[in-house]
Amino acid sequence: MELDAIKQLADAIREQTLHATQATTTTVSSVSAVAFKAPQFWQTNAKAWFIRLEASFNTHTPPITQDLTKFHHVIQLLDSSTARRVQAVLENPPPVGKYDSLKSALLNAYEATQLQKDQELLNLNGLGDRKPSELLQHMRSLNHDPGTLFRALFLNQMPPDVRRILAQTPDADLDTLAKTADGIMDVEFVAAATRSVQNTSPIEVTHEEQANSGYGDVNALQRNHHFKLGEVGAQYKLFCIYKSPSKFSELPLDDRMKLVIEIEQFLTLP
Repeated sequence: MELDAIKQLADAIREQTLHATQATTTTVSSVSAVAFKAPQFWQTNAKAWFIRLEASFNTHTPPITQDLTKFHHVIQLLDSSTARRVQAVLENPPPVGKYDSLKSALLNAYEATQLQKDQELLNLNGLGDRKPSELLQHMRSLNHDPGTLFRALFLNQMPPDVRRILAQTPDADLDTLAKTADGIMDVEFVAAATRSVQNTSPIEVTHEEQANSGYGDVNALQRNHHFKLGEVGAQYKLFCIYKSPSKFSELPLDDRMKLVIEIEQFLTLP
């Protein structure tokens, strides 16, 4: 009889312990869920905000690792103006990598490009209201790769129109940028020449000139060496005869480049 009583008491103790453990687990989970906090998105320092947020994810109990959970946490920390900037991702997130997609969109929207940071570094003018040590820290935060700074120096020497075009190829190396700039400058030179020609009287090739040239048509006359002699501006009048120069500046850049190549080939004919 005493043995049965002892067994019943042991069972009762085990049951109470189990209930207490479950209750404690539920309480801890509830507290953990409520305890996760992070500041509203920092529009002025998006990169630092994500560093802080991901530290909170990693130190949470348990750590927050699920893509969808992190995605939802970020959404809750956006104000209306920020959400509007990344609304396309919020409405149509990718099936996989929702958090990374939203993170990239926010960084692209609010973080300065490396070129912009380098330009800021090049345009620094004195201490302002900062201590020298604070200025140095700010300068270091703007650039971690001297190569990009050299690139910015090169771009600063380009005309504004050329610089805007080159800025669209941030992954191109400097040699490629320089060759591209050469091509753009050639195109702009031809455009300027043709605009100058438009302000002068058009070239007229008479039948007598055709006969004296020894060629039977205008195309043949265009190949005459004498037609190509003279200043560069006169050479480019050839362009006005057969390429509708009035529309040259409206053409896409690639088409303008092709026309430049055609002209260069013509001018080097034997």
